[in-house]
Formats: sequence, structure tokens, C-alpha cells
Amino acid sequence: MDKHNENVLKVILGLFSMTLMIYIGSTLLKRARVDFTQERLYTLSKGTKSILSKLDSQVKLKLYYSKTAANKGTEGLRVFNNHYLYVQELLRQYVANSRNNLSLEIIDPRPDTPEEEDAIVYGLRKFYLTETESYFFGLVAENESGTEKVIDFFDPNQKDKLEYKLTKLIYTVLNPQKKTIGIISSMDVMTENLSPYMAQIMRMQGKSVDESWTVTNMLSDFYNIRKIEKDTKSISGIDSLVVIHPKGFSDATLFAIDQFILKGGNLLVLVDPNAVSDRSASMLGGVSSSPDAAFKKIMDKWGLELKTNTYAGDKYLSGVGRFNPNMPAGRLLALVNCNENCTDDYKDNVTSGINNSTFIFPGVLEASSVENVEHTPILSTTAKGNSYTAVGYELNNPETLWNKFIEGTKPVVMAYKVVGKFKTAFPDGVKSTVNGNNKNENEEPKKVEVIKESSKESAIIVFSDVDFINDQFAFKNTFLGKAIANDNSTLFLNSVEALNGDIDLMSVRSKGRVNRSFDVINDIEFESEKRTADKVREINSRISKFQAELNQLGQNASTENIALLQNEGIEKKKELARSIAVLKKELRNVKREGRESIEAIGKFFQYLNTLFVPIIIVGFGVYFNNKRNRLMRGKRVMRNKADCNTKQSTQLEEVNV
Repeated sequence: MDKHNENVLKVILGLFSMTLMIYIGSTLLKRARVDFTQERLYTLSKGTKSILSKLDSQVKLKLYYSKTAANKGTEGLRVFNNHYLYVQELLRQYVANSRNNLSLEIIDPRPDTPEEEDAIVYGLRKFYLTETESYFFGLVAENESGTEKVIDFFDPNQKDKLEYKLTKLIYTVLNPQKKTIGIISSMDVMTENLSPYMAQIMRMQGKSVDESWTVTNMLSDFYNIRKIEKDTKSISGIDSLVVIHPKGFSDATLFAIDQFILKGGNLLVLVDPNAVSDRSASMLGGVSSSPDAAFKKIMDKWGLELKTNTYAGDKYLSGVGRFNPNMPAGRLLALVNCNENCTDDYKDNVTSGINNSTFIFPGVLEASSVENVEHTPILSTTAKGNSYTAVGYELNNPETLWNKFIEGTKPVVMAYKVVGKFKTAFPDGVKSTVNGNNKNENEEPKKVEVIKESSKESAIIVFSDVDFINDQFAFKNTFLGKAIANDNSTLFLNSVEALNGDIDLMSVRSKGRVNRSFDVINDIEFESEKRTADKVREINSRISKFQAELNQLGQNASTENIALLQNEGIEKKKELARSIAVLKKELRNVKREGRESIEAIGKFFQYLNTLFVPIIIVGFGVYFNNKRNRLMRGKRVMRNKADCNTKQSTQLEEVNV
């Protein structure tokens, strides 16, 4: 009876302990978690937590997801359930870190219900699955005053930017006003807006029509744009400033830019050691470079330097093109096509998702330590990139640049993000002239009050190329008009967008990319292409040499020797054909070797995937079988010894008796 009571007591205590542990886990330890993912997918960034801690009013989040429709749908649609679970878990992290200022409501908008009507009114994207079923996957954020912001659809391919989008959504709900962007440039990036009719009339009259760059027109869709003149003496009434190709600015303008930063303004700067889109310089046959010596004085206070006559190059990122129509197309060191290898290591939201951006003669940015200033690279070459110097004729000779380039061992940075408190480059200020024609000649110029150090943090993004936002390199002409050619305009808009948010919003890092490239295969393809390019150049060189010899024969032709020269020309053609046939055979061999190397890698992993698991299972089976046999042998030996001891003791007892 006592044993029975003891067992009952143990069961009761066990149930009580289990209930207590479940309660503690669901309440006290609800926010405790461990994120084992390599990219910290389920951990909020420091910037996100800082923005959430500043919430002082209620924000309601409504997550619309057609879970019922997804479960009924195809296998491809059910894959979205995994992304939905990730979004839901991340949103719960937001709620847990919001000091009870965020609330989350999950809605399954079924057909012909008020929930579906609300989703349509909010502007969420609707996908028709069948005649009766539709699909939604979006988010609505709403504050107490009725301001609404929407993510119309969650794309699983943009998983790395999800946290930034969610944080930005919450930030814009609380700060819904449209920002004002100022643009100042030494080039005509913003011009007087002419009607298409007037522009056509001017072109028919043979007049040149200067139009605003397309990226500035794109900015006007999201912001209020204001042109800042090059001779301005003060900058105010704007939220951030874009400086494009800074050169030739007056001291007063430079001082105005300097003071704008020290007042807490944010800055996007595009400098370039060789701006090919600056038509004023190209018409004179010179090189247009920025920053000039005056603007370098400001950049020194940021701890940044653009190397003079020095460019960033990477043969593995080199683009295919030509410097003029008369030369054959080939790989150009001056053309840098950046992919995810240029941005993934930095995981910055300015460059997150930028997989195809093109830069022309990009410069080299170097950072030096400055008190209270943090430098973060956001864009660079690969580790095999390097810097190179070029002047004069070298800039127009791609073969010379290619041959003189030496591969490096570490990336060359082409863009930096700088955050901190800055000091002025004009500690003594600048003298301002007295306006008006009736000024007193004896009156001394007025001195403007100088802010010598920032009182709050500012952010500056610097790119070492200007041409990447020019229409020639960022857009293409189609029968429907201009279309985006690459990610250049997106990169520019991302930068402006980042500067117009909170400093904490800029620090929200993107998550790791889901799709990664096969670097080994890319290297094999590039090496094969490089060897192929050498053969192509050799073939073109032979053809050019043959053409020169034929031209020379034609110049030496006369009535006496024309038959002889014709025979000689035929022989040379045959010789050239034989040489080209040999070179083309070698060209095919090079391409085949590269293709076979890639196929060999694919077969290796195919065999590995096919045989790896069976080999592991067989190996474990053999190992455990041997171990079991050893244990059984040991037990038999022990049993035999025990039997022997028993027999000996029995015999001993019999003798004693």
C-alpha cells in the first residue's frame, strides 16, 4: 500500500513539474531564443531594435495571407507557406521588442468576405488561382491617426531585404511626409523641363536639347526635388543633399555644404577620376575628374580620399564592349560589371540585391581613421581586383590597360558609407561679400557664423563613379522609350532612400542571400573565356596583318607584274586560311576543355550525392557490426572465466568435504 501511494505521488509531482515548466517556457522564457542560422535570419538588427524602442504610439500590423488557398493550391504555391512562417516569426519579434506599441493580426482573406474586400481596398496584390479562389500575401501598417503603409506582396526571392522593408514600413508610418532632396552638380544633370513638342522642334532646327538625366526624373516620383545652384551661399529647407561630380564650386558653396553636414544633414556624393559623361571635357579632349583640391579638403574631414589618376579594375568583373565603333568588341578593364560578389560580404541594404551594376573607370576610395566617425565599405571588386594608374593615351587603349594590370589579393573599395560626428573644413569660415550695387567700398565683408563640430550624427555615402547613373550606361532605348538596363538606377535610388531614413534605419543590415553563385565554375568559365579571347585576338591580328600585306601588294601592282602578284595573293590567302583553321581548332579545344571541366565537377557532385549516403550507411554498419562482435567476444570470454571459477570452487568444496 505504501508503494502504491509513493507511485501516485511521483506521478502527481511529475505532472506538476511539467505544467510548471510549460508555464515558465511560455511566459518568462517566451522571448528567450537562440538563432543558429549562419546569417542570423531570426535575429533583429541593432538598428531595428533602436527604432522599435522609440515608438511612442500604437501601430497595428495586419498580415494578410491566404493560407487556406495555398494549402489547396499547387506544390509551387505551398512553398510560400515556408516564407509565410518566416515572415510571421519575424513580425512576432518586432512585436516582442516594441514595448507593447505594436500589435499583429493575421488574416486569411477568404473569397467574398469583408477581409478580402479590405485587402483589395488596401491595394494588396491579388492572384487568381481558380474561379473561386484568390491569393494574397501582404502587410498593412496603420497608426492611430489613420496613416496606412502597405507591402503589397512578400517575394521569397527578396528574403534578404525583408527586415529592412518591415523596419522602413514602420518608420514611414510614423513619418509619412514627403522628403525634399537637393541636387548640386558641375554637370547639367537637371535642366529646364521642355515639352516633348518643343524639344522636337529644337532638334529639327539643329539645336542641341539638354535634358535632365533620367535618374533625377525618377527621384521626383518619390521626393520633392530642388536644384541647388553651383554658386549658392546657403543650403536649407532640404532633408538630404546629392552632390554629383564636385569641381569648380566656390568657397561659399563648399562652406554651405560643410555646414549642411554639421547641422545633421545627410549627403550622397558621386566623385569620379574620369567622368566620360562630362561632355564639356570630352569636347576639349581632356579628362574630367573630381573632386578638385577644394572639395578634397572637405573629404579629408570625413576620412576619405579618392586616389588621383588611379582606377579600380578586376578582370573577373570586366565587361565586354568597345571604345569606338572601329575596334572589335572585347573585355575592357575600364568596364566593371559588379555582381553579388561585390556586395555580399558587406550585407548593406544600400547594395543588397544589386547583382548587375556597371561602372566606367571607377576610382579607388581609401579611408583613414577619424575620431567619432565610422567607415563601412559597401561596394568593392573581388579579392582578385586591384588598382591601376593610367594617363593620356592609355585611357583610350584597352589592350595596354589589360596587359599592364596585375591581379591583387584583396578587394578595392569603390563605395563607402560614413556615419558619425564631423568637424568643419572651414574653422575660420569664409568671407561673404556685401550684396547690392550701392555697397560701401570701405565696409568690410561680413563673417558668417561657423559651426565647428556636429552636435548629432550625420550619414554620408560616397561612390567613386559618376557615369553609372548617366542615361548612356543606366538605361537603354526601346520602341516604348527608355527602359532600365541594369541595377544602376536602383543602386542610386537605394542610396537616396537610405539617407532619408533614420540613422538607425541605415544600420539595418540585410540578411544573407538565398541564391549563391558557383564561384569555382565562374572562375573556370572566365579562364576559358580569357584563353579564348587570346586566340580571337591572335586570329584578328593575323587577318589584319594579311590585309596589310594585300594592300601593300595592291600598291606595288603594275601591268608587268599584276599576274605574279595575283598568284602571290592567292598563295597568301591559302596560307592565311590554313593558319586560321589551326587557330580555330585550338579555339574549339580551349572551349571544350572549359566545358569538360565544368561537366566533370557536375558529375563529381552527382556521384557524390548518389553514393555518399549508401557509403555512410555501409560504413556505420561495418563499424557497429565489428564493435558488436568485439563486445560479444568479450562477454563470451567473461562467461567462460566465470564458469571456470565456478567449477574450481565446486571442486574445492568437494575436496574439503
